[in-house]
Amino acid sequence: MKFFRKVLKFANLKQNRYPILIWMLPVFTAFFLQMFSFGINRILFKNVLENSATAFVFVCFALIFKNKLSKIFQHILFYIFVFTNLFETIYLSIFKANISASSIFIILETNLAEATEFAEFYLNPTLIFTAFVFIIIAVFYAIRPGYFILKSVFNYEQLIFVSCVVLTIFLMKNRDYLQFNFIYLSYQSVTEYFEEQEKMKDLHIDQPLVEIEGFEQIRDIDEATFVLIIGESTTRNRMSLYGYQNKTTPYLDQILPEIDKYDDVVSSHAFTIGALKDALTLNGLKSSNDFSIIQLLNQAGFKTFWLSNQRPIGQYESLVTKLAMASDVYITKNTALDGSITPLDEVLIPEFEKAISDPAQKKFIILHPLGTHMKYSDRYPSGFEKFTDQSSSNFDHNLAHSRSNAYDNAILYHDFFIKNIHERLTKIEEASFMLFFSDHGEEVYDTIDFAGHIDERATPSMYEIPFFLWRNQTFQNEFSLKIDTKRPAFLKDFVHSLSDLIQVKFDGYDTTRSLFSDDFKIKDRIIGNDINYDKELKR
Repeated sequence: MKFFRKVLKFANLKQNRYPILIWMLPVFTAFFLQMFSFGINRILFKNVLENSATAFVFVCFALIFKNKLSKIFQHILFYIFVFTNLFETIYLSIFKANISASSIFIILETNLAEATEFAEFYLNPTLIFTAFVFIIIAVFYAIRPGYFILKSVFNYEQLIFVSCVVLTIFLMKNRDYLQFNFIYLSYQSVTEYFEEQEKMKDLHIDQPLVEIEGFEQIRDIDEATFVLIIGESTTRNRMSLYGYQNKTTPYLDQILPEIDKYDDVVSSHAFTIGALKDALTLNGLKSSNDFSIIQLLNQAGFKTFWLSNQRPIGQYESLVTKLAMASDVYITKNTALDGSITPLDEVLIPEFEKAISDPAQKKFIILHPLGTHMKYSDRYPSGFEKFTDQSSSNFDHNLAHSRSNAYDNAILYHDFFIKNIHERLTKIEEASFMLFFSDHGEEVYDTIDFAGHIDERATPSMYEIPFFLWRNQTFQNEFSLKIDTKRPAFLKDFVHSLSDLIQVKFDGYDTTRSLFSDDFKIKDRIIGNDINYDKELKR
């Protein structure tokens, strides 16, 4: 009993009542706001426990220090605590899923233009109200701060606080609550981000040539122009080419007899970095002998071009930028010099014309347009605003209809962009092909009341991508491929399919993973956060 009396005296509950209330205010504010947007479920209660434990860790850490320094730490940590609760609440409100390390990793790779579009796309009265409430809490604390003051009744009090911090974090990790903690996830993702940066340096992924073990050209190609178009956020389920009710791809529909349209291709991730890291490198940068498709084509003697309308974060920061820099010619039309203006994808057409006119005998040209990336209404000019009435959305409200129509219009313009590339390519006499796929798909009010893409809330449309190949007559006469458009394929295996197209092989080349090989074998397609697409998501 004497010990408990000491504990109560030490806690000084009467004097610390206000600090307890003010620190718990963000916790319960987050809970009620999340409940309003997300509904009541077990995740919300876990968040309350995790946030309460985080508050306890912050306070104990601040109390390790004495007097004025302790108050300074309490003050700083309280504002950090308010921000983390605000961020988690906004994330839950938008995505109806808990934040993850991969989400924060994506933020680190996001440029200002994308961040601005994201904010414009998802901004709504609920988010404004949420931000306003948390700002009020922060301002109130600034006006009337509450500092914990404990009475000294134990020896080695600093050791007690250190023990409380360590024990609480251990219990949170042991009980799997750290998976919901913004600060822990931030640390984890930042660490992973810089590890990836170092890995890319070690692999020299931005260098034109690296040692590709066992590289061999199966046959010599004297003259060729090969084109790869990497779409952005385009699901095949919104293309009339794949049976969609709105005529969103009139040109592709027209040339359908000339193309090989693959009906069952999925991406490995619902975000660009993860998807393209898997698709454009041999092993997703997971092994010391890894290389990119650009380096493979350079090794095969092609002059490589990367023409992009994607804005890089910085010259040496983005994974995709680094991959692109291995090209002989790297041009991006969407730069910081453009300010907040995002150019339409047609700005790439003059650059493409220059590339196909280049005197090099063998050319490989990658086009990386913005495609149907959010904000959808910014992806096309007014002349392509064809779909304006009741949309095909499965959710009947104004926002769903307006976004669905904008997305369909964006695909219509993307079809026009592809038309311009294809028509210029048809004039070339040497062997040529045009291969198109999207990095990932997009959910646009199809199976859930949401527009966007996120691994943490996987839907079929986020992974089901268009994949088609056009080959001119010269290519068809000179190259033999196995064409079976019903094969269930995985974008993660793209390097192996490309190797068959350009007639090369190397150590690690696997014919069972190539769409164009007789040896192709069907395998489980593990997507996103370890989801077996064929068993858990495929419709």
